[in-house]
Amino acid sequence: MATETRRAKILDATHALLLEVGNAGLTMRKVAARADISLGNLQYHFATREDLFLALLTRFLEPYQQRLETQPFEQDRPFEDEMRDLFLALLETPDFDACAAIYKEIWAASNHSEDVKRVLDTYYSRLDQFYRETLATLTKQEVADARVNQAAAVLLPMIEGYCVTRDAIALPNKAIAYAWASALARILEA
Repeated sequence: MATETRRAKILDATHALLLEVGNAGLTMRKVAARADISLGNLQYHFATREDLFLALLTRFLEPYQQRLETQPFEQDRPFEDEMRDLFLALLETPDFDACAAIYKEIWAASNHSEDVKRVLDTYYSRLDQFYRETLATLTKQEVADARVNQAAAVLLPMIEGYCVTRDAIALPNKAIAYAWASALARILEA
């Protein structure tokens, strides 16, 4: 089996196990067993559990960011409508629940690994910049930078925090998308 194919199989096994047993229950032996390879072969590809987790983190975060960055926007529509549609598309992504579960595990791992924390911080910095640029574009550069920065400062934790609180909030996705879009519009108006 080619190296990239084997690594993909290992990362698939890691992803599945992370959803089943969580970060605390994820061991190299369990990953090797799930990937149907020896522990030595796993360690050839990923020397440590942290190396494995970092590779999974990169594999997981990059497509999510690319999905956001390729979201089409219509600048001639009202800001609130555009943001509502963006939020609804995000919330109704078929793998949103699995992504939310993985995010929780990533956050847990970042509490115990400086490398995971660093990768996550870098990702969130890029995401914050993307949100700032998107908000500036959608407001047609007519809103002061300070307002855009405030809106982005609310947007990032709002979406990420929802990954944790989703099950406890008894509102349909459409209602959440409307509420978020309305809140951002108010911040940008103030």
